[in-house]
Amino acid sequence: MPDTESNTYSPAWFANFHAGIPAARTEQEAVLVEHCCPLPDFSRLLDVCCGMGRHARALGARGYSVTGIERDEQAIAFAREQGSGPLYLQTNIRDWIPQPASFNAVIILSQSFGYFDAPTNREILSRLAASLRSGGRLILDLWNLDFFQTRQGVHVFDLPTGTVRETKRIEGDRLFTRLDYPDGSHDAFEFQTFSPAQMEQFAFGANLKLLEACTDYSPGVVPSPDKPKLQYLLERF
Repeated sequence: MPDTESNTYSPAWFANFHAGIPAARTEQEAVLVEHCCPLPDFSRLLDVCCGMGRHARALGARGYSVTGIERDEQAIAFAREQGSGPLYLQTNIRDWIPQPASFNAVIILSQSFGYFDAPTNREILSRLAASLRSGGRLILDLWNLDFFQTRQGVHVFDLPTGTVRETKRIEGDRLFTRLDYPDGSHDAFEFQTFSPAQMEQFAFGANLKLLEACTDYSPGVVPSPDKPKLQYLLERF
């Protein structure tokens, strides 16, 4: 069972790893969404764990009607300050129950899925699937466990705020990460991970079928142990 203190993104995490994300990366990720969930058929879009709203804003500017949900009060306040367009809701994904068939598309980007034990993760995925119309699509952007099998241990990031020490380890299908910040604080994260075969089976139990697994935010690029991320395109049946 995951530690209840894990998976809480502190102000230090937002300052070091979220606030400075380059616009080019957001653009690349938005292009993936456009390709997989094209307008006008997928116009009503839910951005889960939307953070400071970078995807919501980019997709809203492209013509999507975006609802973003995020539990962090400061992050959602920042998103709202950036102007009108997306609708932002402060809520915890464990508690939020969307209306059935209220969206055409759901996106969960930047490894914002898999925080809990397997039954809870499946229940959340089933709830989000139920929020999709028949034929609606869901995009998951997750860590690739094969990549981290050979990259466990300590890594150091020299950032503008100072040196951040990252420690990664794997237990079964779970990836554990601890971040130690220059001010002495730390964050701890834990994720359930999925190979393409595991995702196909896991998603089927949530009434979703796997349409594609890719990497580099590029449909057609086959996942590889040399790539840290996997993108899954799922469809409600």
